Amino acid sequence: MKAQICIFLFALILSLGCKKPTTVDVLLDGTYTGVLVITNSVKSVPVTRPISISLKDGKFNIMPSADLKPSGGKGTYTFKNGIGYFTDEDIWTADFDWNMVLNGEYNIRSSAVDLTLRKRFNAKTDLSPATSNATIDYEYILKRTN
Repeated sequence: MKAQICIFLFALILSLGCKKPTTVDVLLDGTYTGVLVITNSVKSVPVTRPISISLKDGKFNIMPSADLKPSGGKGTYTFKNGIGYFTDEDIWTADFDWNMVLNGEYNIRSSAVDLTLRKRFNAKTDLSPATSNATIDYEYILKRTN
């Protein structure tokens, strides 16, 4: 009887200790719709922008929006160890925040339906007193629609 209890407790502890992964090793092809959330540490309310992105065979295409800059975008992406590497191929004017273009490195959380891309920035080494301590984060929060 003691052996059965020990085996049962061991199996219970083992099953409770196992976490289900929240990320996957591939990005599923499809169309993802959601928002780009821009959070500024100085402002209390984040800015949100609607967005729709198509991912297929290592290429991405952002559906154009007539009233927003940047409007659209396309390029290629690769994925390795939870990091997405996006390269935008469009030419842009200089009259908006270029961090809103899907370009560079992104931390990726993904499931069969949800996809979150969070822009990665290199650590700043400038400790000048004139340097701002404000931080701005760019995060795509998307759901797969097909």
